[in-house]
Amino acid sequence: MKVTIFNGSPRKNGNTVTMTASLLEKIRAGGADAEEVFLYPMNIRGCMNCGACRGSGECALKDDCITALKKFEDSDLVIFASPIYMWHLTASLNAFIERLHSLCDHEAGINRMEGKRIAMAMTMGDDEYVAADVVNALLMFCGYFKIEYAGAFAVPFADKEQIMRPLYQEKMRDFVDKIIK
Repeated sequence: MKVTIFNGSPRKNGNTVTMTASLLEKIRAGGADAEEVFLYPMNIRGCMNCGACRGSGECALKDDCITALKKFEDSDLVIFASPIYMWHLTASLNAFIERLHSLCDHEAGINRMEGKRIAMAMTMGDDEYVAADVVNALLMFCGYFKIEYAGAFAVPFADKEQIMRPLYQEKMRDFVDKIIK
């Protein structure tokens, strides 16, 4: 199984990176091939709704997202990882998700996302309720593009110590066991 974590955190040593490092360790221990793609330093523009992908399934914007889209296509399971800022994903992860639309044109019968599995992993400086809109949006995204929603993992009031607490490490193991099948 090929697993790719698309990390939208702008901080190289932040809480989300601490979480994804632990996730990668557990995923690899479960026998999956896993990698992490850091989106923030990449040049990824948001979708401009130009329509060029209709009928072709190819995005007209030629930036770093093309490489990330290929990694998405080559993955069996994708995990979107992000800190939650003001009830939303980071701008870099959101821009990447917008560009995934280029992989699907329902009218032309193209959907290179169908059958994929997607999960979400989040850190936040508040209670989990601040991630409700993000999870709901991902559920709608998965339904529209015929993607299997694999689940979500969240660390509220996150800091490095909280993430590494036995409680969250156990929850993370349970999450990995659930999504790696």
